[in-house]
Amino acid sequence: MYAVMSYFDQLFKIIFQTSITTSILIGLILIFRKFTKGKLGVKFNYALWFLILLRLIIFKLPESNFSIFNFLNKLGNMSWLVFNKKIPSGDILQQGISKSSVISNHNVILRSISSMDFSNNDVMTSSLSSITILSFIWLIGVLVTIIYIFLVYKKLRKRIYTKNISNNTEFLTILNQCKNIMQIKKNVLIVETSIIKTPALFGYFKPIILIPKNIQDIISTDKLRYVFFHELSHLKRKDVITNWIITLLKVVYWFNPVVQYGLGKMKEDMEICCDSLALSYTKDEEVKEYGFTIINMIDHFSNSIPLIGTTSIVNNKSEVRRRIIMIKLFDKKAYRFSAMAVASLFIIGGIVLTDAKTARAINSNNNGAVNVDKTDYPFVNDPNIIGEWQGVDFVDNIDDFNVNSKSCEDDLYVKELNFTDDGKVSKTVFTWTKDHILNDVDKTDSSYVIKDIDGSTYMFFQWKSGDYTIRGMEPSYYVLKKVSSTPSLTTNMSGKEVETRADKIDYPFVNDPEVLGKWESVDFVQNMDNFNPDVKSWQGDLYLSDLVFDQNGKIKDKNITWTKDLVINANDKTASKYAIKEINGSKYMFFEWKNGDYIERGETPWYYVLKQVN
Repeated sequence: MYAVMSYFDQLFKIIFQTSITTSILIGLILIFRKFTKGKLGVKFNYALWFLILLRLIIFKLPESNFSIFNFLNKLGNMSWLVFNKKIPSGDILQQGISKSSVISNHNVILRSISSMDFSNNDVMTSSLSSITILSFIWLIGVLVTIIYIFLVYKKLRKRIYTKNISNNTEFLTILNQCKNIMQIKKNVLIVETSIIKTPALFGYFKPIILIPKNIQDIISTDKLRYVFFHELSHLKRKDVITNWIITLLKVVYWFNPVVQYGLGKMKEDMEICCDSLALSYTKDEEVKEYGFTIINMIDHFSNSIPLIGTTSIVNNKSEVRRRIIMIKLFDKKAYRFSAMAVASLFIIGGIVLTDAKTARAINSNNNGAVNVDKTDYPFVNDPNIIGEWQGVDFVDNIDDFNVNSKSCEDDLYVKELNFTDDGKVSKTVFTWTKDHILNDVDKTDSSYVIKDIDGSTYMFFQWKSGDYTIRGMEPSYYVLKKVSSTPSLTTNMSGKEVETRADKIDYPFVNDPEVLGKWESVDFVQNMDNFNPDVKSWQGDLYLSDLVFDQNGKIKDKNITWTKDLVINANDKTASKYAIKEINGSKYMFFEWKNGDYIERGETPWYYVLKQVN
């Protein structure tokens, strides 16, 4: 269950980031169109929206020096430098996140989307994070909308196919004439029905033109050719497929009104572009009649609601003015792409369909590359660093430190660090080895220097934040004073101070045929004797859904191993016992759950109860 939730959390982050990035591009395209004032043609204006579709669909795009996000990223970072002075952010460090994560999030909407690891083996707490709640709301919205669309489309399709295919000779003759003029060989049917108020095209592989039963009361039969030209233009341009893509993207990005607006404008431009193609098959003197036909239908069908899976000749009155102006000014050459339009489209595509090459750095000494240090050092002990250290200052250089005066007037967010003798730094993402403090998340290797000054011991800890990783600046130093030669103790639920636990984990592999196979979680109990197969003790979700024990000590899809009687977590330094019992003819495993309550707070572990399924 937790793995699924984690996957959707990460997916929602990507979707949200993509929607913000695309919103910026929609704004830029609207501004560009306003300044060009349609000089590049209706087909070009419509083609611009396909750049938006690609941006919404493709999460990972190539990096380029020509990307618009290079410029936008510089503006973002400049505003950061202007409105924020350099502060030694570390409050988040106490929660296990370094400063570089905070600063990089400042540019999250402007950076390329790097590959994300959807796996997470951390223990899931009973409280849900805000991102989990948001991703759950997003997912519910997507599922509800998809189900609604599916049911409505299925009902519409059924109603259409239960109607009799029109055998109106006059209608079919006009349709065939239009098909011949447009060189369309695909079989197209006509259905006269009362379920629609405006002519529409339904389906692509087996296209059907839907016509309201009372259409002859609205327009004369000879004007029907303009309707057929329009709907066949949708078919020829494959607008039904494009319309479905737009519909699905609207579902995925339902929470973003800017994306919804942009996709709506694309559908309007689709109709104008379709008008242009339809008019290219008419005679010059028929252009005015085509326009009058559109106006006439809009007057009668102004309240028409577009049907899912169809392309209608009339959607709403808001697009009337643009369509009539286009029809009035129609030039048969306007539908073609000029050389200038083609060149402009390629240039704009290169600018907006690439991610920033230098979006991670400004004012840097590393030409836009993120600094990545070597972090895979073997552990070498250093007795001098073990213990509790309290932050006292933040300086640009080690020589700037003065015991009697403070260089940094801001709050020191790194208030304390606790170095344990197993190479860990309690409650942080850091690990350490002699002369190195390592951050495997941000890939930084920070040096530390320990000095005795005026009878006290101080550490100068190289602070490799976003200024170093993102902008290539030289790191400053946290100054910490040693207050104890042993790490500070944590407090358990009873108020008793305890040290962080670390079990012996270097056990040789011993096979246990009884444990092999898949075990599914059924309960979570404080003691083995509390388990009753007929009554569930744990009322919440079981975040450990299953364990699959393979040969040779492997556990499938988990970063843990096993040997007879033990499940070993090398990262957390825990060795958890398991016991197998047969109850009411079924085999159950009682698996010690050594989470943070055990490691940090010294609590007695509870037990996951898993039932053997094969």
